[in-house]
Amino acid sequence: METNGVFQRPILIADHPVAHQAVDLDGLVGDSPFSYCRGKLLSSPPQTGIVVFCRDLCDRAIFDEIIGRYAQKFPGSDRRAIVSMWTLYYFSMLTIAPSVHMFTNRIALPMEVDRLSLVCNEQTGEPEAFVMSGRPEATSDPAGELHRLMLGHAEPVIAAIAANAGVAPKLLWNNVAAYLSWILKEIAHRHEPVLVEGGLALLEEAQWPGGGRNPMFGMIRIARQQCGFEFVRRKVCCLRYNLPGVGGCGEACPLPEGRH
Repeated sequence: METNGVFQRPILIADHPVAHQAVDLDGLVGDSPFSYCRGKLLSSPPQTGIVVFCRDLCDRAIFDEIIGRYAQKFPGSDRRAIVSMWTLYYFSMLTIAPSVHMFTNRIALPMEVDRLSLVCNEQTGEPEAFVMSGRPEATSDPAGELHRLMLGHAEPVIAAIAANAGVAPKLLWNNVAAYLSWILKEIAHRHEPVLVEGGLALLEEAQWPGGGRNPMFGMIRIARQQCGFEFVRRKVCCLRYNLPGVGGCGEACPLPEGRH
């Protein structure tokens, strides 16, 4: 956080006497600029909503049941756009709050697909929170934790959704990359850019650490208007402009029809 032009050192979980006990994630963000992360990572199921194991989203019947509820908001619309819009909620939760805790508080979270449950709105099927089955721990390698999140959660879920819903994997990875790029740059702005260098490398390098093609590489591009103003643009459209009542992405959309 910047105070009078001077960056304030983020609070690390390892600095707390509760470093190896239960961690109040919502308490750590408090009323900070990252207060929107509260309520997204839970230690126990809430009283309301549908709770489903994240690994069960790879089951076509279960995924179709949830998307069916969400699709009621957009009768007759392109199912690919509906699925993509639903994943925007899902991947925002998977990237934003975890990145804040990993990079500002140095917390390792149990984010693997078989260690999380998803809480959906009972009426609309919209993702609302994750329930963790494990306990957060201190970490000295937030970029490594983020990489494990990508491999252990985003990768299998994207593969299953692409296979079961007919949505291109590159579209889904672009949905992940869009939120990840945004939150890492927010953290850099609020704290220090050096904090997120390893995280940004997961967006900017063609290979994953340790080898393997990085599916997020090149998904976020810097474009420039005639006046010289630079802005971020996706490589693959999320299709949200096909849904009635949903605004477009503005200049971030690679398609002219999606910018309105």
